[in-house]
Amino acid sequence: MDLRDAAQELYAVLPRDFTARRSELVREAKDAGDKELAKDIGKLGKPAAGAWAINALAVHKPEVIDGVVRFGASLRAAQEDGDADAFRQLGLQRQGELTGAVHDAKDLAAELGFPLSAAAAADVERTFRAAMADAGVAAAVATGRLVRGLSGSGFEEVDLDGAVAGGEFEPEPTSPPKSQSKPKPQSQPESQSKPGAQREPKTKEKKPGEEATSLAERRAAKKKAALEEAQAEFDAAESEAKEADEAAAQAWNAVKEIERRRKAVQADIEEYKKRLASLEAELIGITRDAEAAESDKKRAVRAATQQRRAADQARRRVERLG
Repeated sequence: MDLRDAAQELYAVLPRDFTARRSELVREAKDAGDKELAKDIGKLGKPAAGAWAINALAVHKPEVIDGVVRFGASLRAAQEDGDADAFRQLGLQRQGELTGAVHDAKDLAAELGFPLSAAAAADVERTFRAAMADAGVAAAVATGRLVRGLSGSGFEEVDLDGAVAGGEFEPEPTSPPKSQSKPKPQSQPESQSKPGAQREPKTKEKKPGEEATSLAERRAAKKKAALEEAQAEFDAAESEAKEADEAAAQAWNAVKEIERRRKAVQADIEEYKKRLASLEAELIGITRDAEAAESDKKRAVRAATQQRRAADQARRRVERLG
């Protein structure tokens, strides 16, 4: 086991298991008698959540990483070749590719038991966007040993220092621009150096003015491609903004409908409260009447009892006299 192997394994484990697994790898290196390796493993830092999700894709779903890398290579090739149509079409497809890759990262993270936060998912998208624009970032993403998220527009070199764990990271050199990839003019054939030999015109050499014009054309093509890309992004953003506006309007209408229903229910409650208060007052009156009637009943019963006793006494007196 070397440092790269250790990092390859370590940066694929769940973030919550990172520290424990790192300690185990340090102990394994010490047991193997490699104190220097143990020291280097102990220095490996915990990856950011977004970087971990990309590493997990590299291990469990490498086809997702490969798709991002290949799409970015096609996008850069179209830009370098000055193929405005291809670059525009790829630019329109880019957001869909990014969205799909981010969804794959989120789904895999959830399956592994470590769901991504919104900030981590945004970090994944920024890193994939940079990978599509920069070959060095694409190589870093494919290692599976990413420590932090990356960002870049493709116009400036992305700082990869410390972005990949497991020793020094040397990305593959990017393809040279089309103007530099053409074969250089070969040296003059021996037959042309002889006296009387027929010389072919030197068509590959350019005067300084012509080179400046070619450079200006390349810059103009690159600027045009960038403008078309920006326009495509604007159109996509405008479409998404309109959809968001429609969703917001629907949500607003839903809120207003719920508010109307709430007020109606509240009005019913107030009405029922008033009715309840009236009924409670009526109940109090009835209770008082019932208490008065109960008192009258008791008095009537007592009077009836007394009258019944008087009648019984009169009856017994009559019986005695008779």
